[in-house]
Amino acid sequence: MITIRGGLTAPKGFLAGGVKAGIKVSGRKDLTLLYSEVPAVAAGAFTTNRCKASPVKVSQMHLKGKTHQAIIVNSGNANCANGRTGEKDALDMASKAGKLLGLDKRMVLVASTGIIGRKLPIEKVAKALPGLAAGLSKKAGSDFAEAIMTTDTKKKEFALEITLGDSSVTIGGACKGVGMLYPNMKTDKHATMLAFIATDASISKRMLEESLDEAILNSFNMVSVDGDMSTNDSCFIMANGLAGNKRISNKGSDYKKFTAALKYVAAEMAKMLAGDGEGATKLVEIEVKGAKSVDDARKVARKISTSNLLKCAIFGADPNWGRIVAAAGASGVEFDIDRMDVYLGPVKALSRGAIAKTFEKEKARRFFKGNKIRITVDLNSGPSAAKAWTCDLSKEYVAINSDYST
Repeated sequence: MITIRGGLTAPKGFLAGGVKAGIKVSGRKDLTLLYSEVPAVAAGAFTTNRCKASPVKVSQMHLKGKTHQAIIVNSGNANCANGRTGEKDALDMASKAGKLLGLDKRMVLVASTGIIGRKLPIEKVAKALPGLAAGLSKKAGSDFAEAIMTTDTKKKEFALEITLGDSSVTIGGACKGVGMLYPNMKTDKHATMLAFIATDASISKRMLEESLDEAILNSFNMVSVDGDMSTNDSCFIMANGLAGNKRISNKGSDYKKFTAALKYVAAEMAKMLAGDGEGATKLVEIEVKGAKSVDDARKVARKISTSNLLKCAIFGADPNWGRIVAAAGASGVEFDIDRMDVYLGPVKALSRGAIAKTFEKEKARRFFKGNKIRITVDLNSGPSAAKAWTCDLSKEYVAINSDYST
């Protein structure tokens, strides 16, 4: 794998654009399109929140089709809790974009992010769409990444290249989401986190769905900023086949290599999301190892990542490892605390269920003052491991979410 510059438009045949439609009060870019020059296969994963936004419902329905060619996204308005009007507006977005691109509306996927419970100004979308469609270009991948932002402080893009047989395959992505972020997405084979991935790989729809399912499990589904699951969480991937590799139609070596690369892209994007959490000053990586199963490791890591007490301690550079132990014990996973070890970076804090004799609190405190915090929990009970990512909980987070309506 080779990391390259760019994002969504790094793969062959993908164009993008982003414009100001007037949806955001700030006047920033808020409407964007991703377009494949040829029909592509697509897969998606969506929030398990029972209160699903209208674009989630529409995209789930459209993904039942065989091929897709575009994704239209707006920010500044979630188009959620708007009843049948919301679903009509989401369908209109797909229909209007499709008409301009010469596509059936079912070939267009839809996503929205922003404030819940406000009617989407579809007339503003309709007015801005012609200029957006006309301005699609290979160079506008960053415009897409910018237009999907809400309270994000920076654009989030990533791309890499791999070799499959004699062909060079590119995978590129863009994502957003720094608040209301605790995804638990599932693929539907039949501050919301939005993630978009494009690839020029040739792969069947079924294998793409399987690959995405594997990739999100230990990436986007292992991120937490505040423990609140959004109504709009969505992850999309389109594969247009222009790389010319032998089509991936089974779980052979090419599938494994492609999926490993997709997992890497997804994990890098997940870390970007956690590191830019609302008000965050520190990226926190939590590794749980020595678990009986991967599922156990994931549960413990996710529980620790949602501990507000721990997140506050990290913000204050307080190496309070007791909060890690308490969170792990509340995960619902059965383990023996008398076998448990905890490390704060390189400093061993807990050894076999008791404070480590070598624990140096001031050394741990200095480590906690950094902007990248690593916590390791070893259950010493089995062969499995998992990682989760979160951020500290700062005073700025409270300020943002008391001033910004979500």
